Formats: sequence, structure tokens, C-alpha cells
Amino acid sequence: MTPTSEPSSLWRSYDADTEFDRLPAEMVVQAFGVDYGHVCPPEGGDLFVTGFGWPFLRHLLPSSWYTNQRYAREGEKLKGSTGHVYRVATTVGGKSLELVVKFSRVAQDVPLVVETTFPEDVPTEVIAEARFNSPMEEFGLVMELRTGAFGPKRPRILTQRPLAIYAPPGEFELWQLGRSSSSFRAHTRLLEQDQEDAVKAIELDIKRMYVLVYGWIKGKDAEESFEAGKIEEKEFLSLSPRVIRDLEDKGFRVLDNKPKHYILRDSKTDGRVMRYRDGSLAYGLVDFELLQRTSEHRRQYKARQREKYWRLKSVGVASTASPLPSHLKQMSIFGVRYLYGRAPDGGRLWVVGEDPELFDFFVPERWRRTPRTKLSPTSEVYRTCTRDGIHVVYRRSRVGVRPRSDPLIERGDSIRDCGYNSPFEEVAIAVRLRQMGVPTTYPRAIFRTGHRSMRAMHLRDERRFSDHADLVTPEGVPEMVLIADYDYYTIWDYFRGSDPARKEGEEASAAVDLDRALDDGMVTRGEYDRIVQRMLKRLRAVGYAGEELDAREFVILVGEGGKVSLTTKGEVAVFSAVDALTAYDYGLLSDAGYREIVERTVTKLRGVDCELLEASGKHMLLSMDPEGKFAKDDIGRVVVTLCNFELIRGLYRPFR
Repeated sequence: MTPTSEPSSLWRSYDADTEFDRLPAEMVVQAFGVDYGHVCPPEGGDLFVTGFGWPFLRHLLPSSWYTNQRYAREGEKLKGSTGHVYRVATTVGGKSLELVVKFSRVAQDVPLVVETTFPEDVPTEVIAEARFNSPMEEFGLVMELRTGAFGPKRPRILTQRPLAIYAPPGEFELWQLGRSSSSFRAHTRLLEQDQEDAVKAIELDIKRMYVLVYGWIKGKDAEESFEAGKIEEKEFLSLSPRVIRDLEDKGFRVLDNKPKHYILRDSKTDGRVMRYRDGSLAYGLVDFELLQRTSEHRRQYKARQREKYWRLKSVGVASTASPLPSHLKQMSIFGVRYLYGRAPDGGRLWVVGEDPELFDFFVPERWRRTPRTKLSPTSEVYRTCTRDGIHVVYRRSRVGVRPRSDPLIERGDSIRDCGYNSPFEEVAIAVRLRQMGVPTTYPRAIFRTGHRSMRAMHLRDERRFSDHADLVTPEGVPEMVLIADYDYYTIWDYFRGSDPARKEGEEASAAVDLDRALDDGMVTRGEYDRIVQRMLKRLRAVGYAGEELDAREFVILVGEGGKVSLTTKGEVAVFSAVDALTAYDYGLLSDAGYREIVERTVTKLRGVDCELLEASGKHMLLSMDPEGKFAKDDIGRVVVTLCNFELIRGLYRPFR
């Protein structure tokens, strides 16, 4: 497990006396939602320390527990464990700390014995395809389980504290580690997807060993407690089903669930086993290499996050129940209200609006590390479904890049004279156009990376940076909002033929994406499958490349009371989006129809004192039904939604 950049040598200056949150950016890496302080100890290898472990850094250095197999010589191998797991005590500066040292079995075959208490509703294929979690994945799942964000707040499931992951120096042959190369590649891909575009990424090395270090939970496991007469047989037998239910309520399951993994503690007052107020046993959970989320957890989490997102964005003002956190600041740029804050990876984030609950939807790890589809052959424009189940489009801004527009082509000189708009100008233009009745896609956020990205001198265009020099962030030590040699991204709602937004006070939204309709029970699985197949079949019949579409492309119309709208043929009304140029390429628009759309859009923009320097149908989105017919306004004209704002300028004055 090796970062792609040189590990920091500064760790000696940043030890337990330094707060974890104050570590320099070059020392911090993140995987599966967990931040680590990356340390290169004198013994070699890589040590990744969590926020829980950082105050005990000296205890976690390999010299305290690993060197010369100290964990085995002075520690105790835990009974009942199918892997190599040890309990070892460390003493540093007169202070003691007990650790659990576990050697990762990532990519090894799982010798899974299904206990009689195993949940009966787990599909057989889940058991057959069981795999050990990779080290970083395991810590990520444990941290998520500990926070209890999914399911009821009570009971809270107590676990060992994940402290550190150590990758010792040296390499081993695969037969020595017992690993399958194909299985290991699957784990590698998961980690790569999670860390896509990370400045300092972590790589799994198939020839290296990984050791997970947890905190020790005092007490005896349920089996030992039963044998010692601490709990009765009836309570012992009912404990495993209870733990399974508790985990399921939190959206998790453990495939090798057994009493050896439940730790019971004695009360300090009477020596009896500790219990909750209702008399039930208080237990701590250990061993997480086969911990996994349930499919219901994944489905419900995304459904709730989508619902929360549409609710927050449709209200349009800050919720009175959501006070502004200290790490967020309000600011206005070119008349647009933003919430500004620093992203966990060191970048900067401006979220359109005033509700602080929207901010976390757009931190980079929610959308930069999910599978994406490139939408443009020439620009960095991508569609993705975020980890919260929100469909967005993000575009890398070309601000600071000199347009390579030929001066001999029409409007070439104008494009060169204007240059690309800044991301803040793009958002302001989109907001202003919507206010003036011009349909546009919704701008949601602007993100600036935490690392520099230098440009060749012949590509540089410094004009916007000079123009924006007076715009600064609302911090104790302010910085300019637009700084050269950083990458900026604009984030937009993904347009699929209609805006799937819920208006305040309405029981249902006017348009709902098909995935959400399935999750909310508006359509059944059978109806869902039939809708998709019907759409694809009819779009192919009219010459459109329907095989490239999937359910994420479609929205259904919903009337009052949440009833799905039907066509005159009694079918569910479904729409998708296509840009005018693509529609023309596939023969869905004639030459005259395409020209009318482009010229009308240019004229409409001029009517609101704007000039479209690049008049291309690829930036004009149309709403299309399965027969290839386009949505029209009250006087029969095709409705156009504008989606690109980097080459729009004010006709008589700057659009700022």
C-alpha cells in the first residue's frame, strides 16, 4: 500500500501533541471516507494512522509492537480466531495501551462456515461470493458503522477503534500470502475508483503484507461469559439473532457472525455483566473482515439522500433548523449567494444557495470518485451519479486558457477577444438567464482543486485573474477566489428532458427520474423494466442510438397526489434529453429545424442583452419522447434548455 507521491518526512514534527485536524496536507491521505496521517517510520514501510490512533502515534510505531515479531513473542494469539490475530500491550513514556494486531487476508479464499444463527434471508450467491475486505475498505465500513448514520439511533453498536494500518517493507510471493491475483485486482479497482483524481493516492501492492491495528476492548467474549456462568443459556442463544437484527437495522451484516465476536464487560460496581437500562446485554463487536453493507442499506441510503437533496434545493432558502457551521461562510459573487468552505482534500468549494445541508452533497469525494461518462469529445465534461444517488454533470473550467479559435472563421476574433468565462461568471450568467425566462440547466457548485496544475505559457490567458483580483474568500486570512494554475470545476444538475424538482407544498414532483420512481414505489420493478425496454426499442426505431442509453437518462411525469401521468395510449409518460446537434446527426431534426432552433436561441439571448459567441446546437438541450418528438411551448416551438455558458458575454457591458 504505497502512496503515488513521496511520503512526508515531517511526521517527527507532528506527533501526539499535534491535533490530527492540523496535520499538513502533504501528510494526509483518504480512502473510503477515512482520513489518515501517512507516516514513514524508521523501520521502513508505510503507516497510516486514523484520527483515533493519532494521539497514540508512539504506541503505533512498528518498534512498539511489530519489530522482531514482538506481537507474537510478547503478545497473545487470540483463541477462536481463524486468522492471525494477536493481543499485544505497548508501553511508551510510562503509559500503556493494548492493541489488537490483525494480519489482513485480503484476496485469500474465504473458509466460510455458516453458523446456525446466520440470517436466513441472505442470498446463497452472497455467501458463495464472500470476500475478505481490503484494509482500507474494512476501516471505512467500521467507521461508517460506528457513526450509525443509517437506521435508528438506538441501539448504538460499539466496536473496536480502528487505529492504524501498517504495510511493512519487503515483498512476498503470492503463494506465501495465499492471494488470488484476480481477487486482488477487484480490490485494487475499488480503491482506485474511490481515490480517482486524489492528489496523494494509495495503491494496494499484491506483494506486500498489511496489518490492521485496533484498540483492545476489555472484557470476555459471549462464549467465555456463558461458560463462566455470567449469562444464562437462554440469553446466550438469543444474543446472536439480536446482534444480527441490530446490524441489519444499521444496514450491515457480518458473514461469519458468532458469539466469539461479541465482547461483554463486567460492571466495576458489582462484577456482573454490563447491561443497558432495559436489561439487555451491552456488547462490543469485533472482527470486521467480512463486514458488508446490505443491499437494502445501499438502496435506502441513496433514496433518502436524493429525497433530501430535492427537498433542500427546491426550498431555495436556508433551513431554520440548520445553523451555519463554523467551517462554512456565506458570500456573494456577481449577485449569486454561495456557501463557501474548504473541502477535506484541501480544495475550495462554493455551493450555490444558503442551506448548509447542501454543502456535503458536493464535496469532491461524493462525485469525483464515482463511475463517470464523458459527454464531450473535446472538453472535460462528465456525467456521474454521486454517492448520494444524485445525477450531476461536472465540467472542468477553461478559464485561464487562451481560446484556440481561428481568427479567420466566423466570430473567431470575438472569441479570442472575450476569452473563456470564469466559473463564477458562468454560474452568474445561468442564474440571470433563468431569471429572465431563458431555460438553463441548474448550477449547483464550483470546486477548486487543492493542488496546482501548471499550463504551458502559450496557452495562458491572465485576463480573468486580473478582473477577479478584488474577489476574496471570507476567511481570517482571505485569498482570491480565482487563482491561476488551479483547476476549477462547475457542477450542474443533469438535465434529462425535464427538471425533476419538488416544489414546496406539493405532494409529488412534476418529473421524477426513473430510479427514484422505483425506489419511491411509483413504479414496480416489472413496470420499470418494461419502460426501459420500450424506450430503447422506440428510440432505435427512429434512428437514435438507444442502446447507449440506460435508465438514468429517463424521467417520468407525475401529477397531483403522486400519480404517474400516462400518455393517450395508457402508457407511462417518459422523456429523455438530447442536444440539438445530436438530434440533427441522427435525423431527428431537419436542416431547417436545426437552423431554426440555433437562430432562435441566439436571438432570444440578444433580446436579454447577451451574446452567444459559439452558437452550436451541442449546447442546446431538447426534451424528447420515445417516438422522437420534442417538447414544444404554447405556440408550437421546440423548447430549448441552454447548458454551456463559457462563451456568453453581455452585449453592452460585462455580465457581472
